Amino acid sequence: MKRGILPVVIACAGLAAGCSDTDPTTNVAGLSGAYDVSYVGGLVFVTSSDRDELQVLDARDPDNRHFIRAPNPLQSLAIPVLDRPDSLARDTGYKADGSALPGPYVYARSAGAAEISVVAADPSRLVETHRLTAPSLVTAFAARSPAEVPEGVPPGPSVLYYAIQDPDAPSAADTGGARVVRLPVPGPEALDAGAAVPAPVTLFCLQPGESVQSMAVMPANQLVVATRKSNGLSGRTLLVTDTEPTADVSCLTPSTATRDLSAGFNNFPVRLVVTHPRVVVREDDTTTPNVNEFEELLAGQLVYGLLDELACGGAEECTGTLAVVTATGQRATDLSGAPMLTIRPRVGIPTGLALIPTATLRFLFAADEGVTTATGTVPLLGLMPSSNGAISVFSANDRREFDLDTRKPFVSVVARDAAETVDLGLDGAASLVSVTQTSVFPCDPANPTGTSITRTGLIEGSVPGGLFRFVYQGSFPWLIDQARDMSTPSSFVVDQPAEAHRQVRVGDVILLANRELVCTTDLVVSSIRPSTEAGKVVLETTTPIPEGCAALPTFSVVAAGSQPFLLIDEAGALLSRDVETVQGGYEIPAKYTFHPTDFLGTATISGSAALCRTSSDVRVPLYPATPPPLVLRVEGRGGLTRGQRLVVTVGSGVINFTLGVSSTAQTGLLFYTLPGPVTASLAGGAELAYIAYPSADGILQVALPLVDANANNARSLRAFE
Repeated sequence: MKRGILPVVIACAGLAAGCSDTDPTTNVAGLSGAYDVSYVGGLVFVTSSDRDELQVLDARDPDNRHFIRAPNPLQSLAIPVLDRPDSLARDTGYKADGSALPGPYVYARSAGAAEISVVAADPSRLVETHRLTAPSLVTAFAARSPAEVPEGVPPGPSVLYYAIQDPDAPSAADTGGARVVRLPVPGPEALDAGAAVPAPVTLFCLQPGESVQSMAVMPANQLVVATRKSNGLSGRTLLVTDTEPTADVSCLTPSTATRDLSAGFNNFPVRLVVTHPRVVVREDDTTTPNVNEFEELLAGQLVYGLLDELACGGAEECTGTLAVVTATGQRATDLSGAPMLTIRPRVGIPTGLALIPTATLRFLFAADEGVTTATGTVPLLGLMPSSNGAISVFSANDRREFDLDTRKPFVSVVARDAAETVDLGLDGAASLVSVTQTSVFPCDPANPTGTSITRTGLIEGSVPGGLFRFVYQGSFPWLIDQARDMSTPSSFVVDQPAEAHRQVRVGDVILLANRELVCTTDLVVSSIRPSTEAGKVVLETTTPIPEGCAALPTFSVVAAGSQPFLLIDEAGALLSRDVETVQGGYEIPAKYTFHPTDFLGTATISGSAALCRTSSDVRVPLYPATPPPLVLRVEGRGGLTRGQRLVVTVGSGVINFTLGVSSTAQTGLLFYTLPGPVTASLAGGAELAYIAYPSADGILQVALPLVDANANNARSLRAFE
């Protein structure tokens, strides 16, 4: 195999305003506006934006997960907060050993608002303890947990970081532009004892025209700040040190960051940043005393960021997530040692991102003998929901997607009849088709234009897999059962593609038909002339039309002549007809979407010493820097008759892990189509993740040890609304 129910005594702020209706049997709390979720100490906080409140799901008891009740047990507890909350943050910190250090608060804000609600997260409190009003719009926030203290010593304050736009009123003196503000927030007990919340102070000043999109708390009193310029086309990702300033300053001069991480994100702006506590990637193998296999990721060693699609109009290069090494600002390398590839959803754009330490996950591996199942622990699991409804699951500690295919890239060929219901049992069918990638290497890398050698095969991680059909004398897909113009019986007006390799040619055959029969006389295309209609041509035939076929109302066109095969893709589209050739064939561009573990390895080309005039055979990279295209061609006809085909399956050798949701009425998940942010425990050993679904006004609990990879799931999911 390749590598690899608690009583809550709390008063609502007036029962009518502070509590909302719930169904005590189904755990429906009546969420309305479930835009964000946050996990704190076994409690899942979720926005109910339309009701200006937060609801709390108690996930501590695996046998009884439920929305926390209000004093009236027929109602769920609602925490009144600022108007229309749509974003949440939690206290995040790190213990001396790098593990996660939770804090006492959850914070809520609303897009386009200047307020932040501070909510006590302890199950015995669950109230808004403080609400601050900033001098301008808040664009992002994050919070640091109180530092560790000895037992019996009162904890210090949490530290709330929030970013605001230019705070200056039109008639006020200029104090600079957007900035990051620091605010120590005393703990709930301290606030109860009368402690005052101090005045906020400026921590970091941004450049003109810049605003903050996201922040993440790091160890060593640092945080990552992701910005974007007002034009949306550029931005920076910065490591900023909290120097614990006590006096406010103006922002007429932009601040200097501790380190600029932007280059690691290809200098694209980032719209969400996340990091992780310490995780052990690999324990030492005690059976190999001379080798230390121990490997770990220190807390905050990597910063993952979701690239901002607006920066390049949604193009692929600025979609997905990358990881950057905090200490260097460079893009992280993956398990192969090469710079990691951007992890992207297959369709759509990411809508959330979470890193989950030591998560338990169920795998389904494809092998020659079938599918095998295994459950294992992933040191750092990545979950990335996307707008198409799917959730990408990847190995954040390896900085690459999972590969659930234990096989290498492969090609299988089966000869079938026109209906594809019968295997023709054609011996040597595989020899009739060539599916290859040919890499060319110079004998001397210092002389790239000199003598070269080639290496042929399928290059794992770059093979564009799929199903293809080489149809012998196949019908052009758009020229099946076309209506005839009976006034010109020997002329046929047809659509003609612009690409020569997809065009009808002289020598092809026209077949006349009706619903019951097909004329047995082939009308050979003798000439082709332009039509008066754009994009069309007129096919002429000089083949006499038999009297019994003259009145047939429809026609189809099939390939014949020197290129009688049509290469059809899985969707039924014609790729090319120029495929029966030794020199050419149809080329499909290739690119790396996955780095195998041996990506930086080399191979020896046997017999290359003579050609290159070297003392020994030449070693070349196992994986060329740019993978060559996949070339498909036919190398023999094998006695096939009209309509019969060679069905070719190309396996890429790589199967990634995508989690789908069975959004049907039968599963009760009909409206769970658009996922949003995702959250989970940072304490390690997580088996559950929670995803907000604005489309359903609910949250979805995902049981990671039960999920089926690359399938629409239901049994591993539970909805709370």
